[in-house]
Amino acid sequence: MRIMWVGGNHSRHLFYANALHGKYGLSGALVESRENMMPEPPVGIKETDRKNFVRHFSDRQKCEEKYFGVQVLPDCETLKVDICDLNSNTSSDFIKFIKPDVVMIFGCGLIKEPLVSVLPYHTINLHLGLSPRYRGSATLFWPFYFMEPWYAGSTFHYIVGEPDAGDIIHQVVPKLVVDDGIHDVGCKTVISSAEASIRLLEILDKEGDWKRYSQKGSGKNFLSSDFRPEHLRVLYSLFDNDMVSEYINGNMRGKDPALIKQYQ
Repeated sequence: MRIMWVGGNHSRHLFYANALHGKYGLSGALVESRENMMPEPPVGIKETDRKNFVRHFSDRQKCEEKYFGVQVLPDCETLKVDICDLNSNTSSDFIKFIKPDVVMIFGCGLIKEPLVSVLPYHTINLHLGLSPRYRGSATLFWPFYFMEPWYAGSTFHYIVGEPDAGDIIHQVVPKLVVDDGIHDVGCKTVISSAEASIRLLEILDKEGDWKRYSQKGSGKNFLSSDFRPEHLRVLYSLFDNDMVSEYINGNMRGKDPALIKQYQ
């Protein structure tokens, strides 16, 4: 089984790729250069919002260094691209050259033509968010904004034209503990998802296919433009990044997500 990974170059993305490579040996990797992990706060915002913004992204970087350490590209045939060249003939030709049986995607931009036409049937995206409730961008942040941190998780789904809307094969939520902040939950989601990807590929190798579940129910496709620094007031000014503790201690209640599982 020839497995290829398509994704970003942040440490969380490379951690996932190296987990696959360590188990199966990737036949190829198409790697998109992603945005800076430490964006500048918007000009003209309130001082409280500026401090929350800096805290949020600084804590994210520190947390990912803690959980993932220094990650390097897997030692396989690799093509590096920027966002403009992700969906290009060069990328398409590279996939044809690798001839993968399975493509696992995590951390790149939206896949479009000409890539879609050359991807194999088993092309699975790891979306950090529980679809369809949380689709699109920053979907590990929005569960915290809406004060339901138990909805922070991930979805493995087939690629279709609409973002994060393909048939689901598996969903993951990490185990929450009292001291977890938002970025601990995010990192644990990636780690649990990497472990799940190994199990999923074992099932595919043995069974030849996965059970597929169409996405039902309504949700929201969050855009990157939906996020504003003011949203961080809920997480930091109101809860001081202690929302998980509030949930575990019974001060926050809600219905648990009904997860789709390929295995238990």
